[in-house]
Amino acid sequence: MDTESVALLAIFLPHGIAGVFFGWRLMPKDARRELRGWFKDDEDGGSTRPIPVRPRGGGGSAEPPLPSAAPSAVRLREPGRLADQVPAPPRRPSHPPTPAPLPERVTEPIRR
Repeated sequence: MDTESVALLAIFLPHGIAGVFFGWRLMPKDARRELRGWFKDDEDGGSTRPIPVRPRGGGGSAEPPLPSAAPSAVRLREPGRLADQVPAPPRRPSHPPTPAPLPERVTEPIRR
């Protein structure tokens, strides 16, 4: 192979593989499941059982909370303003006194 063919192969082969991969990942799951069914052969011992669907997490999740989880200090559903329930952060200390100003510079006009 000449160098031009190798260069073209080095450019287009990874892009083609990435295009197939991302195309597969962007397809809806039902379409992927249908395509997978084309390549399974029941005579060769291919499985015909359905792929289990994972439940979506949400408010009714059966998973326990993390061990480090703690309840919030403020309930947001209670009436009242949030600013009234949370103490204000401490203020920054005042700035140190500024030093005495420097004397003004006296400039003389430039003579040419």
